Amino acid sequence: MSWLFGIKGPKGEGAGPPLSLPPAQPGAEGGGDRGGGDRPAPKDKWSNFDPTGLERAAKAARELEHSRHAKEALSLAQMQEQTLQLEQQSKLKEYEAAVEQLKSEQIRVQAEERRKTLSEETRQHQARAQYQDKLARQRYDDQLKQQQLLNEENLRKQEESVQKQEAMRRATVEREMELRHKNEMLRVEAEARARAKAERENADIIREQIRLKAAEHRQTILESIRTAGTLFGEGFRTFVTDWDKVTATVSRRLLSKPQDALEGVVLSPSLEARVRDIAIATRNTMKNRSLYRNILAYGPPGTGKTLFAKKLALHSGMDYAIMTGGDVAPMGRDGVTAMHKVFDWASTSRRGLLLFVDEADAFLRKRATEKISEDLRATLNAFLHRTGQHSSKFMLVLASNQPEQFDWAVNDRIDEMVRFDLPGREERERLVRMYFDKYVLKPATEGKQRLKLAQFDYGKKCSEIAQLTEGMSGREISQLAVAWQAMAYASEDGVLTEAMMDARVQDAMQQHQQKMQWLKAEGTRPEGGQFLIPSTQAE
Repeated sequence: MSWLFGIKGPKGEGAGPPLSLPPAQPGAEGGGDRGGGDRPAPKDKWSNFDPTGLERAAKAARELEHSRHAKEALSLAQMQEQTLQLEQQSKLKEYEAAVEQLKSEQIRVQAEERRKTLSEETRQHQARAQYQDKLARQRYDDQLKQQQLLNEENLRKQEESVQKQEAMRRATVEREMELRHKNEMLRVEAEARARAKAERENADIIREQIRLKAAEHRQTILESIRTAGTLFGEGFRTFVTDWDKVTATVSRRLLSKPQDALEGVVLSPSLEARVRDIAIATRNTMKNRSLYRNILAYGPPGTGKTLFAKKLALHSGMDYAIMTGGDVAPMGRDGVTAMHKVFDWASTSRRGLLLFVDEADAFLRKRATEKISEDLRATLNAFLHRTGQHSSKFMLVLASNQPEQFDWAVNDRIDEMVRFDLPGREERERLVRMYFDKYVLKPATEGKQRLKLAQFDYGKKCSEIAQLTEGMSGREISQLAVAWQAMAYASEDGVLTEAMMDARVQDAMQQHQQKMQWLKAEGTRPEGGQFLIPSTQAE
């Protein structure tokens, strides 16, 4: 029975003080003489356990079992046991509540730590982004500074190069002038000796040259008569309808007599009459200080557009400046400054400036559809700004093989369009005769160069060549005459024969046909040999 030794709790703790047992009486049961009075019982020799305590407890239990308070003691022990169990359960609940509270606190602390960690990471990310942005801006500023320094260095080197080139050019010009003077003296002396010899040796060639000049003069007179007849017929009809128009036409024709604006230029009669009118009007505009009109000369290459612009400037008495469209793009950002300088110079000219832009389509291209650089676009805008209105200081003459590529604002500034076509049969014969005389007859008769002509009918040969060279431009005919001269120089005796001329004509025609095949493959020239010009650009 557990109550004999004291009630133990769930964890072995004592439930209360042990029950007191009555002291053993002398002579009681089990006492005997074992104890021998107060002398302790002997211990087991194999251990330190003292059995006397158990004996006394057993004796006390027997006495309590027979006592009248045994039931009360048992009830009291049960109540104490229940009380201890309730206390232990209460402590267990408190412990579990404390554990739950500790878990909640731990979760809250972890959440707080996580929030602080995220906040710190966000702050560090922002700081890192700001630092990277600062570094990027600093690198960009450094790159701009380096680029600016590099541009300044390149500009300085270019200026130094220009100065060196200018110094070399001046030195070269001075040297050339010195050599030219010496050569001129030697040339005059040699010409004086060679002229007498050439006149003796080339009497027959001189006579043929005179005959060809007479034929050319006769052809020119016939063309003039045809043109005059046409003008007379138109003038008569105008006379019937409007006397003022007749007076103005006659006055204009009289003013054109002192000078010939188309000397050395071979054109068809209708085109010659038109450009002559333009030349006369330009000269009178310059004299009256009125507003100039801008001209567009377009057509195939080598048809006389550039030569017409030069003759127009000389005939009118204006200052003359020429530029090509390909000169503008390499200027880069300096193109705007150069363009303003040209027109500023034109404003200071007393006679007016004729600005001729050759290959104008390379510069005045469409800004909306063409891929052009920003520098070229700025230069084009500067050109359009300075040419927005008619001026009494300058006149524009544009030449182009592809006028359909012009920006629309450029087309708006053109007052008159003149188409230069390939020469016809009569114009080709005049060109062949003119260049044959210039590059072959004159060198052969003057005796300045090692060149001689074989005996054949020069006039008939020029007519035959004009018939064979259909579709060739004036420039190609000029190149053909230069090739004749080169063939004579390449021969052993320096004599140009009829067979040599025919062979060179065949080569030139084959080359011309090859060029036309290339143009046809590009879609710029049809079978008929005429350049394709859009209907909106044609006259």
